[in-house]
Amino acid sequence: MKEIAIFQLFYITLLIYFLLHVIPTASQQYPDEHGFDYKNSRKGPGKWGELHREWRACSNGSMQSPIDLLNEKVKIVPQLGTLKRRYQPSNATLKKRGHDIMLKWQPGGGTLKIKGTEYILKQCHWHSPSEHTINGKRHDLEIHKVHKSKDGKVAVVGIIYKIGRPDSFLSSLEERLRLVAGTKENETLAGIINPKDIKLGSREYYRYIGSLTTPPCTENVLWTIVRKVRTVSRKQVNLLRAASHDKSNSNARPIQGINGRSVQLYSPRSSREE
Repeated sequence: MKEIAIFQLFYITLLIYFLLHVIPTASQQYPDEHGFDYKNSRKGPGKWGELHREWRACSNGSMQSPIDLLNEKVKIVPQLGTLKRRYQPSNATLKKRGHDIMLKWQPGGGTLKIKGTEYILKQCHWHSPSEHTINGKRHDLEIHKVHKSKDGKVAVVGIIYKIGRPDSFLSSLEERLRLVAGTKENETLAGIINPKDIKLGSREYYRYIGSLTTPPCTENVLWTIVRKVRTVSRKQVNLLRAASHDKSNSNARPIQGINGRSVQLYSPRSSREE
């Protein structure tokens, strides 16, 4: 009986270790983003790869994002074709994640098809200033529309904004964003939201293989960045920052090295407003 008790104690100890050290691996993608920050600190971008074993790609990955989209080094590839989006209105929630605001569609906001693979639109969120730069210039805001295929592949569509006229999609969310900004609740219902209302503005886009721009900085993410820079008002950018309840004035990761990667540009003969 004593040997059985010792074995049971060993098994319980092993189970506790597993629960504390192994299971968190899956959850350490930190949907609430409190495990890191954007400051020059022990939890800042330069240290992300040292904070957790599962985040090592943030420091030693070779295909990291964001990058500078330098026009003189991109390759024009007309064969890429226009983006095949089949978005649809769906129930959505607004959620504060610590450093940004996420709009999440339940169960999804439709699909995006790239090279025969269908990706389901899961969520979008905003970074200010923009994370990607164009010809070395960083703009005021960037939205990321995150898609995932059934086999777990990730495709992100990014749209960059500069200060100017208000963005119509953010205008439709302003009341809900103020509600989030004025409450301690981390999540609120946003109702039926149509992803088609997030306008691209152009058929031209950049395409490259990169990573998530937040820990764990997972690589082999298929990036599509719309070439045209759209406009957003200063008031809207400030509202997004206030709604996140993040005291930092930035949630943009520094530019990462290209490391020999190819950056393609889809540029049809004519580009029209969408």
